[in-house]
Amino acid sequence: MKYIGNEIYTVGTGVAVGQACMLLSAGNKGKRFMTPHATAMLHQPKVPSTGERQATELNIKWRETLAQKKELLNILSQTTGHGIAKLEKDMQRPLYMTVQDAIEYGIADKIVERDSKAIADVMSAGAWDSAAGLVQKAI
Repeated sequence: MKYIGNEIYTVGTGVAVGQACMLLSAGNKGKRFMTPHATAMLHQPKVPSTGERQATELNIKWRETLAQKKELLNILSQTTGHGIAKLEKDMQRPLYMTVQDAIEYGIADKIVERDSKAIADVMSAGAWDSAAGLVQKAI
């Protein structure tokens, strides 16, 4: 999302778990919102059940999971301002956060209500398209 030139607004509704929580945190600072009763949760990437997989397959999946964890930690470190060691410690077990906890942790910036000014400030999809030059004018 950081490669996009436009401002990125993120809104957490319901439960933002794992990578969804990371995406919520990756919006532009000041533009990361959560609804009043939403929850954010960080956890480590999970390895799927091993079943009857061969040892080679397990090794491949384990390496991939570790790579995903490293990338998740790097992104969260950039978006929340926390060091990787703290994030890794916090993610040893699922870390559930209320809206206020998520704001304090750096996942979100503000609580957004239905009648909030923040909602009114967001351009409509058509306005975004027009500002980006994506709307074709009638001939």
